[in-house]
Amino acid sequence: MRSRTRYPIAPSWAEVDLAAVRHNLRAVRELLGPNCGVWAVVKTNAYGHGLVETARAAVEGGAAGLAVATFSEGAQLRRTGITHPVLLLCAGDPRRARETVRFDLIQTMCRTDVARALSRASQALGKPARAHLKVDTGMGRLGLSPEEAAPFARALLDLPGLRLEGVFSHLASAEAEDPSYTRLQLDRFRAVVDSLRAAGIDPGICHLANSAAALRFPETRLGGVRAGLLTYGILPDAPALAHIDLRPALTWRTRLAFVGRLRPGSRVSYGGTYLVGHEGLTGVLPLGYADGYPRHASNRAYALVTGMRCPVVGKVCMDHTILDLASLGEARVGEEVVLVGRQGDERITANDVARWSGGVVHEVTTLIGNRVARLYRNRAAD
Repeated sequence: MRSRTRYPIAPSWAEVDLAAVRHNLRAVRELLGPNCGVWAVVKTNAYGHGLVETARAAVEGGAAGLAVATFSEGAQLRRTGITHPVLLLCAGDPRRARETVRFDLIQTMCRTDVARALSRASQALGKPARAHLKVDTGMGRLGLSPEEAAPFARALLDLPGLRLEGVFSHLASAEAEDPSYTRLQLDRFRAVVDSLRAAGIDPGICHLANSAAALRFPETRLGGVRAGLLTYGILPDAPALAHIDLRPALTWRTRLAFVGRLRPGSRVSYGGTYLVGHEGLTGVLPLGYADGYPRHASNRAYALVTGMRCPVVGKVCMDHTILDLASLGEARVGEEVVLVGRQGDERITANDVARWSGGVVHEVTTLIGNRVARLYRNRAAD
């Protein structure tokens, strides 16, 4: 557990409430019911929340398994003592086969060379190589075509030491207003599962739904749901979501590094894109796009100072961001500023920042950089 210091030396910091993570996993489990497991997606440093700490909280919250993007993430979980099932969402690398088996990681399976390498590693180490078959039902990314799935799975099972424990696909448009493509992918996925069973192959855990699909399309939940945003208390930007009691796990804070006064007619930041129309205060934040605060939020976003929304003015710089503090009347260096989270009666969500920057909500926390300290707390009521 990292320091619980109230005011860290770092110019900005993200407070992660691990009790909120546990609460969110329990809320998802309650929504899904007893026959559908929740796989917490903790890839990319747990969407910026911190890989190991978040993974432990997710396990404590009842996650059936964890999903990561790379071998290195899976190995890090194992080296820090996490023994829960870990699925690697990458296509795999034959050169990592021995370590994948040694760390008991579950490999996404869609490549023959990876399958053969895992089989050899399994025989050499005397332990099974675990795999989930990946089928491309319409994402156009990783995976076998639906027609390839059953023959590939049969060949997989003929390799010594290979153990097929699941089959999955990834939805491309679960957030879209039109549900037709998601339903098409579901139909294709069901046909694949049926073809496996018809060939006498046990598909194991069948998982298709991401966070958006879990809330919009109950029929996609199947045997498991891969919960990314929901783990962190963030709602997908999608219509017609089922109600769920989530608690945002992350608050991003900084402090005013400088307070200045600009005259009317002054221009702010690169390109002078903001023209000061009144005499008033500006505040400089000691962070910018190098820390993950989106440059496209320039002249569109807000931050909270003394519980009030203050606009971001001028272009967001690499290391600095400027606020218009005129509505405050006065401000002082060192005043706490909230970029994502609650302050007083006001709140800024990750969805707000995504909307202001024209991005997707997944980017907002994922891109928070290494210069931003992470502090871990257990504040939400369990």
